[in-house]
Amino acid sequence: MDLAQTLKDRWASMSERDQRALKLGAPLVLGILVVALFVTVFSESRAAVDRVEIKRAWLADLPAARDRSQRLQRLGADTGLPLESLVQRVTARYGIESTLDTQSNSSLRLRAAAVPFDAVVEVLADLEAASVSVRRATLNSTQVGRVDLDLELQKSAP
Repeated sequence: MDLAQTLKDRWASMSERDQRALKLGAPLVLGILVVALFVTVFSESRAAVDRVEIKRAWLADLPAARDRSQRLQRLGADTGLPLESLVQRVTARYGIESTLDTQSNSSLRLRAAAVPFDAVVEVLADLEAASVSVRRATLNSTQVGRVDLDLELQKSAP
């Protein structure tokens, strides 16, 4: 016997009341299942989109985190030095001759003349990696690619 004939026989053996309940209940159950499937698929796809956005943000931050990690490795134990010693070592690494003055608010004022702009960028990146923030900065162009530098630096918590 095939499936269609088996279903016809079962249908015929049901009472009229059971047939009516099945005629009304089957579409209702099917509708509930379709809605439940739609809600599940929608919420899972939304969760997947959210996970992708989080991963995208992590990937966007990855180059900066890698750069910071490499700078910290290059600085090594220097990161634990007092602010003045740290700044002296970092500026010396890039060949910058500067004057340093300790301020009353425990910040450090760094002044240098005719510094290559690329070296300024590298110094600031190294200092940022070592948790030194710039409270105030003045850069004046002196000649092509060189600036006079006046910074107020503050050691912050890592």
